Amino acid sequence: MTRPTKARVPKHAQSAAATSKDEEPGQASTGGSRSVSAWTMLGFIAGCAILVVAAINLPNLGRWGDEHGNVLVFLCFFLVMSIGGRWFWAGVDALWGAIRGKGN
Repeated sequence: MTRPTKARVPKHAQSAAATSKDEEPGQASTGGSRSVSAWTMLGFIAGCAILVVAAINLPNLGRWGDEHGNVLVFLCFFLVMSIGGRWFWAGVDALWGAIRGKGN
């Protein structure tokens, strides 16, 4: 029975199944652990801060709606929460991947 080529192996299974002779030139072995970049951690911290500040300012939305219009305030609040949530979950995903990678 022949070993499947890399083209037939799913991408998520290639790193676990790769050995030193299977690696292509120019590819570094991950060694089973992943590091989290500084930018990812800064994004995670900024996302947490944005979500906390948005939660603190929830009581002000009514007043801002009266001053600037409900639709504009809703759209801006949605945009801020979306950006904060995306940065937060990108950091959580990176941290979870680093934790999971060390167990292999």
